[in-house]
Amino acid sequence: MATAAHSRHSMDLWGPRRATSLKEARARTALVHILRLLFTIGAVLSAGWLLGTVIESSLRQKGAEPGATGLSVTVLGPRFDGYDANERPYTLTAETARRRRDNVALIDLVNPRLKDAASSTVQAREGVWNAETEVLDLVGDVVMTDAAGYTFTSQRTRMHVRDNRVEGQDPLEGKGPIGDVRADAYEVLDDGNRIILKGNVWTRFQAKKKRN
Repeated sequence: MATAAHSRHSMDLWGPRRATSLKEARARTALVHILRLLFTIGAVLSAGWLLGTVIESSLRQKGAEPGATGLSVTVLGPRFDGYDANERPYTLTAETARRRRDNVALIDLVNPRLKDAASSTVQAREGVWNAETEVLDLVGDVVMTDAAGYTFTSQRTRMHVRDNRVEGQDPLEGKGPIGDVRADAYEVLDDGNRIILKGNVWTRFQAKKKRN
């Protein structure tokens, strides 16, 4: 009898302790899950911040080391600022930009638009920007306008932004205050002061209207 009573007394002592230990174990398990969740969230946020930093530095900073990142991501609303050979600023914007993996100096642009200090603008459907040479290749519905009121259109244009030089091997059409012009190829030199037209050149000049 004493042995049985002792056994029941031992079981009574073990029961509450076992229940308490089970609660503590569950509490520790829940705490571990919470800590894992917080760690996972922190890792995701850190990775997102790092990815954003890589994207921004790769697309906005000039002179980045080629091959610094193998990432190929699309950036919305990119902006590139620089200076030409005469230290005049220019701004290149686009709808989207994607850096190529095989050559990180080349950036594919959608709806690019280039504007210089003289308020001249050039835009197209697509473009490729070379961040090292500062050469912009434009393709599709290229429209060039200047402050004097001239508008030139073509389907393909190469702009040497740093050297203030433009060249194209596709037909060009231009309209302005003094007349119209067409040519199969063209080149713009000396900051736009000299234009060379090649192949089937056609021009029509409009006489100035006399003042009454």
